[in-house]
Amino acid sequence: MRFHPGRLLGIVMGLVILVAIFLVPFISAPTAQTLFGRVGPMLTNIGAVQSLPDPNLVTYSYLLIVAFILLLVAGLVGLFPLGTGVLGVVALGMVTVATLLIVSPQVSTLAQLGVGFYVGWVASIVSLGGSFWHGKPKQQVAMKAEKISVEPEKKPEGSP
Repeated sequence: MRFHPGRLLGIVMGLVILVAIFLVPFISAPTAQTLFGRVGPMLTNIGAVQSLPDPNLVTYSYLLIVAFILLLVAGLVGLFPLGTGVLGVVALGMVTVATLLIVSPQVSTLAQLGVGFYVGWVASIVSLGGSFWHGKPKQQVAMKAEKISVEPEKKPEGSP
């Protein structure tokens, strides 16, 4: 099995996605938080999410949880750049649509999203593109088939 450059790029982008959700601020307003910092308390106390007064915030919280899980899987399957790219694009697309439609439909709130959000988008798209990068094709060695004929050995006359 040959290791094509797209896989190496997928591994690197998977690590970038993991860094983006665990170490880089994903939500900048009102306080800078990583996606894990935002979703971690929700995962440990689902009852608090269900008891939120606004049903839109409940929906948004669940979408953030699902997006976090998808991004976590996308980062871990970096060896498969197509999976990393597709999972990352789907997860960040969910966050984008949820932010625009659920949180504040009147005002664009993408400015509230931090650097980690945009780093995740770039890493997902690069990984998706890397899945189609296979490098140089292998050179095929041409084998020339020769016709070999085998004739039966002739017996000398007079031998038993």
